[in-house]
Amino acid sequence: MSSGLSGLRAVAWRSTCRAIAALFFTVACLSAQPTPRALPDSVRGYVHDAMTAFRAHSVHQAEVDWRALEDSVLARSAGARTPADTWQVLTWALRSVDRHSFLLPPPDRMPAFVAGMAPARSTTPPPVRQEASLLDERIGLVVVHGHTGLNRPTYVDSLLARLGTLDRAGACGWVVDLRNDTGGNMWPMLAGIGPLLGAEVVGSLTNERSGLGWHYRDGRSWNGDSTPPAAPLGWGSAPPPRLVHADAPVALLVGRETASSGEMVLLAFLGRPNVRSFGDSTAGYTSGNANVPLRDGATLIVTSSYPRDRLGRTYPLRIAPDEVVLASDGAGGDAPLGRAVAWLHRQPACAGHS
Repeated sequence: MSSGLSGLRAVAWRSTCRAIAALFFTVACLSAQPTPRALPDSVRGYVHDAMTAFRAHSVHQAEVDWRALEDSVLARSAGARTPADTWQVLTWALRSVDRHSFLLPPPDRMPAFVAGMAPARSTTPPPVRQEASLLDERIGLVVVHGHTGLNRPTYVDSLLARLGTLDRAGACGWVVDLRNDTGGNMWPMLAGIGPLLGAEVVGSLTNERSGLGWHYRDGRSWNGDSTPPAAPLGWGSAPPPRLVHADAPVALLVGRETASSGEMVLLAFLGRPNVRSFGDSTAGYTSGNANVPLRDGATLIVTSSYPRDRLGRTYPLRIAPDEVVLASDGAGGDAPLGRAVAWLHRQPACAGHS
């Protein structure tokens, strides 16, 4: 598939795919055989087709010695009798080029492919917080979680309802907590948090032509031009609330669990007036991926582009916060949240309400 919209739709796979990619990292220790057994023509052709597709879609097209990489894949595939026997070696090749490219087996082969492998686990997870609350009687806190699969209107409705409740309570500033947003489908996230974004076009990909981008308008999110499609990518079941305090300052909480689509939501806020981020650098899965089907039902997930914020700045790896704050203050408190609230209280909209 081509990049652009197909690459962005791949965002809906990100939570599952990120874990799968971590599982496959163990194949990096596969060693080449000095005298590889002759491969069947069907296997050799499969590898060639897969590597040709990888090269055609990769954002690193001009940076890799593709002939040498394909030769290495063939050598490491010694003994392979079927295309499926090369999946792990192809995954090694994909991962050796960049950390967000990998091979996705057909659904019926997934359990056998990952059997016996333990997924990589992150460090200490962020503390569990309420979904929404009013801090110091004036600061609206909203927690955004990952969203897997196609758009769920209930997810969007829930976020919009929380914003409406806090706005009616008189929020002078907002804390948007993305530390538990491990990814998935970015479009319901944008539709749900959209009233705080402060613009309609909030991002794009580097391989999209001018005039295309990520849009939010009236509770709907989509990729493309300014004309909303009949079927947007993110939407709720009811019109969004009209927030009185939509333009109030926003503090973003991010960390190592903010990944993939969660990073895209962070990026959608960058360039907005009166926004500042706190916490730790993100997971580093900021990319637009193309889904490239292979003839046996497997799919290459290939990094084909990088995201840009509304000001045109590109983010190829981790996104660092404006203020790096360790997760704990040493007394069991939430240091990033404390720093964010303190910053909001210093803003004119909230001054005098501490």
